[in-house]
Amino acid sequence: MRGLVSERTHNVMEKRPGLKDRRRRIEAVEAKVGSTYFNQHFNATVHQVNQGGYCVLVQSEDMIMTTLGSCISVCVYDPLIRVGGMNHFLLPENKGAETKNDFSMRYGNNAMEYLINDILRCGGQRERLVLKAFGAGNVLKIKADIGAKNIEFLHQYVKAENLYLETCDLGGNYPRRVAFCPSTGKVFVRILRRTSDLNIVAQETKFRNRIEQETLGGEVELF
Repeated sequence: MRGLVSERTHNVMEKRPGLKDRRRRIEAVEAKVGSTYFNQHFNATVHQVNQGGYCVLVQSEDMIMTTLGSCISVCVYDPLIRVGGMNHFLLPENKGAETKNDFSMRYGNNAMEYLINDILRCGGQRERLVLKAFGAGNVLKIKADIGAKNIEFLHQYVKAENLYLETCDLGGNYPRRVAFCPSTGKVFVRILRRTSDLNIVAQETKFRNRIEQETLGGEVELF
């Protein structure tokens, strides 16, 4: 699947007899996945998640990847049945009207609910869920530290929902690239320090400016 996906879809991919078993039977639930490609480093198919998107995979050897600045990605999985996914949100919580629009997944509360609910629909059990969180770097050249606000939101959300947050790699002054394998729970993190990698800052700034112009559903609160 390539390009942005405006609604969740279900794809079933069967293993072909005689081919190397790079992936097993997959049932994928995806929203706003930027691209899907084969990554030679991981020897696996990778689903790229954009800002305001998420991806859930069921019993899949595929991986999910994203690049983070001040945004947070939470990897959630059920280790017993090998179901898991990753989201990517820019802002903590939508406290305004509950109007759904193209940007609703930019908020942490929506991003977490969509991700967890889809994992539960795929057979996951809430009491077995394991969470790993990454990102929230202070990389935007603005007075407000959005990364810190995202961290505060995440810890409050985890506590309120009684979820198990196993691993955190949050904060700092640098962007990250995160690769997640839902079938095993393994996460690979690369700190991005090269000038060529810092375009994530420009991408987040552009996305944030676009949010400021969005007026559907009332005003958007930025910090």
